[in-house]
Amino acid sequence: MARNRPAQVRSGLAPRRPAAFTVVDGLDASAQLDVRALERSRLSPGSVATALRNWRQQLQLPDRHVADTSYYGCPCCDGRDGRAELEFALHALPRRSARQLRALVQPLDDAFLARTYHDPHTPENLPWWERRC
Repeated sequence: MARNRPAQVRSGLAPRRPAAFTVVDGLDASAQLDVRALERSRLSPGSVATALRNWRQQLQLPDRHVADTSYYGCPCCDGRDGRAELEFALHALPRRSARQLRALVQPLDDAFLARTYHDPHTPENLPWWERRC
């Protein structure tokens, strides 16, 4: 009896579903579980990892565009929106998991603060990253 080639067998299978979550590099297993639970209940799957990636990408821009919200052209790619989601996650996660996430976010925040300065003309009710230019 002839044997099917593996490629033929795989082509007949249903396509794989993408993962319902993403892994945030630098967090341990219990913090990953806390992030997934938060994403299931109050955010969308993978939003914390995406927010962290967007905040990192914001800091890789040239100096003149780091604080510029119109540089990307679309609000979904703006790193500042990512920072807002990270802030929400930092307050919503349990203390131990939030501490681990803060350890990943703090160096990025420090780099953002070093490359920008306070804009005195912005309203005081905005978060600190929105008051920088």
